[in-house]
Amino acid sequence: MLVFSRLVTLLLLLTLFYACKEPLRARDGTIFKTPADYNEYIISRQTKVIRNIIELGNRIEVSPDTAYTLLDKYSAQTDSVIEDIKGMPPFRSDSAFRDAAIRTFTFYKRLFNEHYRTILKVRMRKGNATEEGVNDLMEIMDKIKREEEGLDKQLHNAQNDFARQYDMKMRPSAIQKELKKKD
Repeated sequence: MLVFSRLVTLLLLLTLFYACKEPLRARDGTIFKTPADYNEYIISRQTKVIRNIIELGNRIEVSPDTAYTLLDKYSAQTDSVIEDIKGMPPFRSDSAFRDAAIRTFTFYKRLFNEHYRTILKVRMRKGNATEEGVNDLMEIMDKIKREEEGLDKQLHNAQNDFARQYDMKMRPSAIQKELKKKD
């Protein structure tokens, strides 16, 4: 009888424990039921920012003077994305993927606030017509490329580690497929 009583008590405690457990939730209220939900939250925000970068690049080529209006807008949107990601709890005590995303998105914000503004100033002042202007633009682009490659690799590796840890199959995102077609 004592064993039965303890077994019932243990079952009740386990039931109570699972019933009271809070779901994994981001600051904005998004619930992460699965590792795939967590991954999708990050990658969907990255896709949004990359689309903004592509749009800005197109605008710089066509109409550099109007591209300034997009810089503040996209910087603010990137701020919002960074806050979304910072509002994510670690997934089962693992924050490596989230932290790599924060570093990458912070770099994107710096692109809008610093690098792209400098590119626009050079294009408006010197343009692509002078050797000095071309050299300045190449120097900025090389700096961006070096920094982006390192951060992109960190994020990619963190995402792959996350996927491997939770037995997720990785597929290229829509934006990755689009970018691959352009290469």
